[in-house]
Amino acid sequence: MKTILIPLNGTSPSEALIDAAVKLARQTGGFVQAVWCQQTLPIIAGEGITLPAEYLSQFEQEERQLAAHSKEAFMERIGNLQVPLAEIEDWDRSGPAASWMELQGTGAVALAELARIFDISVMHRPVPEQTTEWRTTCETVLFEGGRPLLLVSDALPNQFGRNIVIAWNGSSETARAIAMASSLLRTAEQVHVIEVEGGMVSGPTATQVACALKAGGVNAFAESLKSGDSSVADAIMGYAANVEADLIVKGAYTHSRLRALIFGGATSDIFSKSTLPVLFCH
Repeated sequence: MKTILIPLNGTSPSEALIDAAVKLARQTGGFVQAVWCQQTLPIIAGEGITLPAEYLSQFEQEERQLAAHSKEAFMERIGNLQVPLAEIEDWDRSGPAASWMELQGTGAVALAELARIFDISVMHRPVPEQTTEWRTTCETVLFEGGRPLLLVSDALPNQFGRNIVIAWNGSSETARAIAMASSLLRTAEQVHVIEVEGGMVSGPTATQVACALKAGGVNAFAESLKSGDSSVADAIMGYAANVEADLIVKGAYTHSRLRALIFGGATSDIFSKSTLPVLFCH
């Protein structure tokens, strides 16, 4: 996980978000690329109707001000963390470095397309969730980017991946998440592969996953949980908290997003509630 993207869709980067990306870069000797997406003007006028020039000018001015404020916040925090600045094409890979860039596009889609060339994207979950736009951006990056998403909250561990919980459910999505997290799994002190009763689809068991990981040199072991009166998500998050995990690895949306929206689901609940960092992959 050498190349790390911070996608910003009309929001300023929080200190926790920048700290998380830099922390991961220091672990891997990686590069942090923050990217601000300047919004294209939404189509709100009907055919034959011209938008007032004052409105267009105000919209563009507000976008420029937001971008400038976000860049200032990023640069100040990167400076405080003593991370050198460099463009990715000039980075000598001798240690962590960071850069800021801006692009124009259709918000979340443009960011997701850029995410395809980075090893991982990092996003911060506001508490409480402030806008639906934040979640839309997360899910678009996750679905359209084709790469893992690390979702963090304000509380960050000293290190990502010392004590990892894999929320195994038998799915291809979680198998991809494991593959994407392989560099962290190999260096982890402990890897807990857990399965929750009522949260499985057809596929290998947690014990089979742990055995396969052990064969690859990962210190993994399996455990089966009963959710009882709790949800599958609560069982996963409760177990992770009890073993003092610093990272949860999970496949995202084994069932469709529409079903999750209507009926709820483990991915949706963990998106909204987890205070631990979660590495998602679809």
